[in-house]
Amino acid sequence: MRLRAVWRTPPVALPYVTIETGDVVIEDFYADQWRNVMAFQSGTTGKLKGWYANVTRPAQISQDVIDWVDLALDVWMSADGELRILDEDEFEALAGELEAEVAATALAEAERAADDLRARWRAHANDRIAAALGDRGWTIGTAESCTGGLIGDTLTDRAGSSAYFLGGIISYDDRVKRERLGVMTATLESAGAVSEETALEMARGARRALGVDVAVSATGIAGPGGGSVDKPVGLVWLAISAPGVERAERFVWPFDRTGNKRASADAALRLVLKALEPGPAEA
Repeated sequence: MRLRAVWRTPPVALPYVTIETGDVVIEDFYADQWRNVMAFQSGTTGKLKGWYANVTRPAQISQDVIDWVDLALDVWMSADGELRILDEDEFEALAGELEAEVAATALAEAERAADDLRARWRAHANDRIAAALGDRGWTIGTAESCTGGLIGDTLTDRAGSSAYFLGGIISYDDRVKRERLGVMTATLESAGAVSEETALEMARGARRALGVDVAVSATGIAGPGGGSVDKPVGLVWLAISAPGVERAERFVWPFDRTGNKRASADAALRLVLKALEPGPAEA
């Protein structure tokens, strides 16, 4: 059972978000889940500011009353895809007063809440990407090595993505990078497959090969093996090529193979958004 409440909160500046006068909070209470989830929207523009998941005992919902017990742990996800686990110190102090099973459930619920907010953010990011591409009449494609098609899979999770997503090239082997994407042999020999230079050449090559306006690429070391001192496991280079925009970003993820691939795909969505929705300093 779920109950939704819409309310407004007094203005407050928090470390992760600033709530202004008139901002709207949409909160969902669940009788069968150990969390409440709030969406914060600007009262001026209507744009989403982020989501806040509050780990609690399942809500007690009756006709006139909503009651829940706060278990201190909270999760924040910004509209730009930044996730934070909050109040861990407060939970640690509270945990000693809880039954071991309740404490374990709360910790597990924080992970489930984080996964839930990540999924909400991906859908939100996809909507923004679709709108930005649609406004320009542009198309997008991918060139993927370490992510193995996960970026394209994420972009096509959105219904209607065939209107702007044309395809992708999974260039896992260097031969495919050379022959399908036009990555230069000299680049692979001097900088290596996992490098800024290769990522940029992959993105440019995908634009040419697929005939798209925007291409995003990924090359890296997903693990668990294959790393070195200079290029450790988890190192990933992402790049984007679009009209008037070319850039690459470097990451070193600390997760397992699956987690490194997922983090790279999410970072690719953020990179696309930054290129299509430049901020004041980038415009």
